[in-house]
Amino acid sequence: MANTKSKVKRGVSGSTIAIIALSILLLTAIGIGITLAYFTSTTNVTGNITLGDPVTISITQGGASVSSLTFDGDALPGTVYSQSIGVQAPSEMTEALMRAKLTITNTDGATTNVEASTTSDWQLGDDQYHYYKGTVNADDKIDFITTITVPTSLTNADANKTYTIDVIVETIQQANNAANAVWNTAPSDWLETYSPASAG
Repeated sequence: MANTKSKVKRGVSGSTIAIIALSILLLTAIGIGITLAYFTSTTNVTGNITLGDPVTISITQGGASVSSLTFDGDALPGTVYSQSIGVQAPSEMTEALMRAKLTITNTDGATTNVEASTTSDWQLGDDQYHYYKGTVNADDKIDFITTITVPTSLTNADANKTYTIDVIVETIQQANNAANAVWNTAPSDWLETYSPASAG
């Protein structure tokens, strides 16, 4: 009788496959880590900058700083008020350029530009702003208006209404061509003198 050997097939279990796969992943990860290991370095440095003084001014009437303007008597179209309205800079202020505008507004909200006489240090632009022909520095006291005229365009329909006269004064740093960038309606000759676009 012939001897027959039984052949036993041993299958690979699922857990064995999982162990092999995990081993391959670990070896791959180690290989990648070695491949991407370069000489590297990171550093940084910081510094502080200190900003200059702010640009601030106050409006004066009769030489004193005011928060509101005073006009005596009843106004009629064409009435001229002799006024001394100016600008005062504080003791600490960055050099600045300046413009100012006047408007008159009634209780209905209608606004009209006001005719005003100014000193020769101001230039009237097409945008109805008066541009100061100079720079404003700390402690400066600058005269602006000498007279204000009530618009003659007002009629009987405007009688007995209360009108508010607004004096709007704006300043902007003189450095770095700020006025040329922001006040693009200013007279071109004024900008060329005080805030030329070609300046460094």
